[in-house]
Amino acid sequence: MRLLFEQEEIEKRTKELAQLLDNIIKGKENETVILYIEKGGKPFFEKLLSSMKTKPITDAIRVKSYVGDKSSGDIQWLKKPSVDLNGKTCIIVDDILDTGKTIKKVKEYILKQGAKDCKICVAVNKHERREEDIEPDYYLFDLDKGFIVGFGMDYNEQYRELPSIYIMGEQ
Repeated sequence: MRLLFEQEEIEKRTKELAQLLDNIIKGKENETVILYIEKGGKPFFEKLLSSMKTKPITDAIRVKSYVGDKSSGDIQWLKKPSVDLNGKTCIIVDDILDTGKTIKKVKEYILKQGAKDCKICVAVNKHERREEDIEPDYYLFDLDKGFIVGFGMDYNEQYRELPSIYIMGEQ
């Protein structure tokens, strides 16, 4: 494994993004829902929310779409939103936008629940395996290629707890 983005850089970029979101959300906290995708999106969500001054509505959702390092192309809902999304602006927070299959289906579901808008916010916007025509509205880092772990991202449930982001298969 090789260090790609260290904890200090993640924290700096997260604070910058939190300030941007605060400017967008200010005065609309009751009309904004931040939904993070468990398990991977939780570390980014927690760091982002703790850096924000505004306090929008929050909720966790959980879907399963990966087996090892491959997206199955289908999502299985393990936990759907428990808050009313009708008429709200939603922001999906996740660890990585990779193939785009999962996030696209989650976004479609949220919009079908009556959300007036749905934005995507990820720690890493990875281009290498993108299969869907979808881009994040907000992200910390851009990555062309590589399999990464840490800061919520895992390989078969390992390495998720690392505070920095590492690229696998490199020394």
